Amino acid sequence: MQVTIDIEPQTFSLLQKVRGKGVSLDEVLREALDKYDDETPFQQRVSADEWIESLKNWANKPRNLPPLSDEALRRENIYEDRT
Repeated sequence: MQVTIDIEPQTFSLLQKVRGKGVSLDEVLREALDKYDDETPFQQRVSADEWIESLKNWANKPRNLPPLSDEALRRENIYEDRT
């Protein structure tokens, strides 16, 4: 299929560099668009570095949760089936 698109000169320059390495335009587009495929799990759509950054951001996100009580942290209450 042939499609005509308008792209910025910077984008065209990057595309020429990538194609010079033997990567087809189809491969470039497929890899870029895979990140937006909602059926594929997020961790498979992004690079390892992006996944780690996303996980760190999630972990550092403020939470409005009440603190756990001392009773909730007792071994007997954590392992209910072992009493």
